Amino acid sequence: MVNPALLPEKRNIGKGINMKKFLSMLLSVALIAVSIPVAAYAADSDGIVDKHGAKTYLGPSSAWGAEWNEASFREVTNKKVSFTGNLTIKAGDIKDVEVMGSGSKLTVSGGTMGKIDCDGTAEIKGGTMSGVNASNGLTLTSGTIKGDVETGQKVTVNGKITIYGSVTAQDIEVTSSSGAYISGALKAGNSVSLNNQNAKIKEIDGQNMAELNLKSYKGSLPTISNMLTINVDGSSAVTASGKIKAGKLVIAQKGEFTTNYPLEIDTLTGPGTLSYTAGKLTIHNAITDKPLFSFINPVRSGITAFKADRGVLTGDEPMIYDYELEKKASGDYEDFVLTSTLKEGVTLSNSSLYLEKGKSATIQTTIKPAFSEFADGTKLVWELHGDTSAFTISPNNEKRSCTVTASGNGTGKATLVAYLVDSRGTRLADYKSDYCILTTGSASQSFGGSLSLDTSAVTVGKGNVYYVLAMTDSTSAPSAMSYNSEIAVVGKPSAYNKDGKKGWLYPVTGVSKGQVTIDIGGQKMIVTVAAGCIVVDTSFYTMGPGGKYYIGVKFYGLDRKGLNVHSANSCTTVNYAGKDQKGTDLYLVEAGAEGTGYVIFETSSGQSVQTQVVVASGVVPHGVSGRMVAIT
Repeated sequence: MVNPALLPEKRNIGKGINMKKFLSMLLSVALIAVSIPVAAYAADSDGIVDKHGAKTYLGPSSAWGAEWNEASFREVTNKKVSFTGNLTIKAGDIKDVEVMGSGSKLTVSGGTMGKIDCDGTAEIKGGTMSGVNASNGLTLTSGTIKGDVETGQKVTVNGKITIYGSVTAQDIEVTSSSGAYISGALKAGNSVSLNNQNAKIKEIDGQNMAELNLKSYKGSLPTISNMLTINVDGSSAVTASGKIKAGKLVIAQKGEFTTNYPLEIDTLTGPGTLSYTAGKLTIHNAITDKPLFSFINPVRSGITAFKADRGVLTGDEPMIYDYELEKKASGDYEDFVLTSTLKEGVTLSNSSLYLEKGKSATIQTTIKPAFSEFADGTKLVWELHGDTSAFTISPNNEKRSCTVTASGNGTGKATLVAYLVDSRGTRLADYKSDYCILTTGSASQSFGGSLSLDTSAVTVGKGNVYYVLAMTDSTSAPSAMSYNSEIAVVGKPSAYNKDGKKGWLYPVTGVSKGQVTIDIGGQKMIVTVAAGCIVVDTSFYTMGPGGKYYIGVKFYGLDRKGLNVHSANSCTTVNYAGKDQKGTDLYLVEAGAEGTGYVIFETSSGQSVQTQVVVASGVVPHGVSGRMVAIT
């Protein structure tokens, strides 16, 4: 006769009995009855699977604590294990595991097994298995699961477990101590809670029912899909890793949500900060509790900040510094366009800055009117938005500057904002703020549209400014950055629409000798900065005998006395003629007899450029402008 505690019990599984499992249980009973003595188990004892010698055995916990008696155990090496009640698996090699009884508990601390199916709760603290299904909840701490994890209740992930599959549950919590790796998705019917960013998770799927709760979470999020609500608490600063469409986004005071991707929300609730790319936000129902909008791309008056379903918003709902919103109809939507008349306030020395890990750079400010004209107690405030874990900032109040250090690992992108406050800390809304886009690692992101640069490589001198045109139909300026701001910096763009070309014009300024990549919307230009150079404004000119023409030359890091200027033949002469009103040095070319001549500009290093001059009778004077560069 077999002890009832060892026999599989019938299970109520909804509307009826699963006949396949019922027959399997009867077969298990028959096998046990044939092979296991009556005295094998105590009726009140939990089961343990462990190794003895080189074999794996199942036996009661009381038997494992006594002198070895093989009659008290069943060998289960490479066999399926079925058990009613509480079961602990410590070691060994077995196949599938079935634990029956709604009040049962399975604990796995080691061993290798197939799929686990438990009617009660399960705790995985070690071992390797092909999958886990526990009806009443799961705790995952350590070990390796090669497939999916499922439960009808809650899953708690609180350790460095590896899961090569998805996790499906009503509620899923990833605790602050978790360093788990989950290659599939977290699929929840009610809620997902993430308490830190240490866990590596591919995707979170709310199945259009669940809410995502972010608590003390700093850094990049997994891919998020089908989420009903996203809650960001006041100690979180999170960055989206892809397009998000959700029912509701709630950002608590001091919390921050950053995205460079399209964001489509039914209802947005503050009062925390939403940092995003202007034009990529869509609201369908409402904006409540005054969220602060911060832009992570260059903006100006006329840029669309966001769009909303027609008639649902007035434009007063969000908080936007420096700008007001003008509403314009656009089909079934309304565009909310930025407008501003502010001229005075803060201007930063950099609009963008790229830093390698561990490197630092200092950003200077210009304040108008002079800072001394402001009331006593006025202060300059620096704030960092976006991936704040990637950078540290050190303001210098005396110099009104800020040193930025790339302190984080991998890719990071943030926005540094500077603004003025009064003695009580209230922002001076009548004076503009300014911002600098910070990038480290390989965080350059491609522009979401057609884009090309009119220049692939250019040489400039120290202090020389070159304007590169980013050709695009977009009304939003692509993000731009220099990979080394100690060599060259890229400034704020201005809209351009001339001669059939449309886009954004970016000033690039040489800082020190070297070579650097400038990235504009994912398109790259190589900039070589010379210790010194000249830029000659004319490549070709035609005029009649006795004619005169002025060639303009700009000097960068090079003294004019070090430049050798001469004519290559007798049909022209050239002499220095002083400066024009803009400070450009002028060289007067006079035509003599008919012929073709060349005016040569040669630097001390031997590099030279030349302007071709054709002298011919009866011609209308004309020429071709150029940007000819000779370096030292």
